[in-house]
Amino acid sequence: MSKRLLLIDDDSDDRDLFYEVLQDIDTTLDCQLEDSCQEALQKLEKRQIAHPDLIFLDINMPIMNGWECLTQLKKERNHESIPVIMYSTSDHIADQDKAHQLGALGLVTKPSEYKKLKTLLNRILHHLETDTLTRQVIRSIV
Repeated sequence: MSKRLLLIDDDSDDRDLFYEVLQDIDTTLDCQLEDSCQEALQKLEKRQIAHPDLIFLDINMPIMNGWECLTQLKKERNHESIPVIMYSTSDHIADQDKAHQLGALGLVTKPSEYKKLKTLLNRILHHLETDTLTRQVIRSIV
């Protein structure tokens, strides 16, 4: 069965690159792209988005940032069990710690190169498919 992913990121170039790489990896992957936390949360609540198997969540976004969105997701009974990976240009240890404290699997730094992003997503998707995606795995990948 194909896995469902949700990317929440306000940067259209980052969304496009992410989707392009996923399609190169596996055309059967179902990936929903949203440009704001508010829109994504609303669609999840109204079930306009299928329940994702994994969420990639940008940190720096206007109106509602990724931290606020993660906190909201983890408060909702229907969404609290969805694994979330914070996906950002940040590589600060404090952000990695905050991601764990708020319930994310971890934080991965956005690769700017196609090949690096493909390698990263291949590793994550392999662990998602085999139900071995954990905080320790994310730490070892980044």
